[in-house]
Amino acid sequence: MAAEPLPKSIGRYEILRLLGRGGMGEVYLASDSALGRRVAIKILPAALQSDAKMRGRFMNEARAVAALNHPNVITIHDLATTEARDVGFPPGALYLVLEYLEGEGLDEIMDKRRLSITECLDIAIQALEGLKIAHQSLILHRDITPSNLMLAPDGRVKVLDFGLSKLLAEGARDTSRSHRQTGEGMIVGTLDYLSPEQALGNPLDERSDLFSFGIVFYQMLAGVHPFSGASVTQMVAKMMTKEADPWPEPDLVPEALKQIVAKALKKEPLERYGSAGQMILDLVVARRELRAKPARSAITREVPAFLGAPQPASLADSTAPLRPRRPPAAPVTSELPPPRKGPLLLLLGASLVLLAGAATFLAARGCASLRALSHSSSPSR
Repeated sequence: MAAEPLPKSIGRYEILRLLGRGGMGEVYLASDSALGRRVAIKILPAALQSDAKMRGRFMNEARAVAALNHPNVITIHDLATTEARDVGFPPGALYLVLEYLEGEGLDEIMDKRRLSITECLDIAIQALEGLKIAHQSLILHRDITPSNLMLAPDGRVKVLDFGLSKLLAEGARDTSRSHRQTGEGMIVGTLDYLSPEQALGNPLDERSDLFSFGIVFYQMLAGVHPFSGASVTQMVAKMMTKEADPWPEPDLVPEALKQIVAKALKKEPLERYGSAGQMILDLVVARRELRAKPARSAITREVPAFLGAPQPASLADSTAPLRPRRPPAAPVTSELPPPRKGPLLLLLGASLVLLAGAATFLAARGCASLRALSHSSSPSR
């Protein structure tokens, strides 16, 4: 079967290759020759261009991302429509020009390997920082999944795809009762990361995003989904009615992180974290405590290390100083060093000479005083 020809250009952007395709859109890597950079072009499929609801959702994503300016949220550069010169695309098609991220999705990384506790904490805090700025801008993401979190080569985490986001009026809650559910394989997400209230079509607020993120965080720590099942339907039913699965390797996950996940996955929104900021605070405290533990162990290993005992690599990494170490100061002691004998003998000799001279002087004066006294007491002749 012959490969579908790749469109050549769209607007001022030269199409380089197809990055992905799903029910909600096609994403291309393109070159912006005017600014000398690469961008990602997201365009609605031709079959959906005439769907007013889908076009409205596409516009909603553009407005939501444009309202956010944060290092942990993807950046949007432009929203435009295709023209007749854009060969390979239907005329009048909506497309987004987005920041191109060179990195991997969290789902891809977890498919390859288990994440360390340090990595899990770093990713979680950054992702929640992105959610926090969205919630502060009264935007609900409503599709937090591992595939919508990307890790750049420099370690920065980006929250992607606001296609299902909801822009709220100030002080309001999401009262939409429509099921914004999407099947597996679509760009916007999967069913098994919905919150219970979202699956039921109930009113939503930011705590719904935090439940979805709780699922992601459990998966990062444990390597498996917290609500296992033979099908997505079974997983959703279990998520709505039962507690999360027991931790498969409980000894590998710190108790503080288990408690954070448990709170995020409460069935009742009122029992969860009230904001992303509250969850970040608990994660930061947990990270500080975990970092302090190897530091305290390092104190007990300081003497063996000084004597030449090898220091574990993990300990060396976790306690590496920000600046070069200074050489150890000389020990403080109350004992004076023993004086040298030569100068002491000279000092002793000089003291004896002075004492002898003083004694001679005093003796002479004493004799003179006695003679004067004898002369004054003798009778006159």
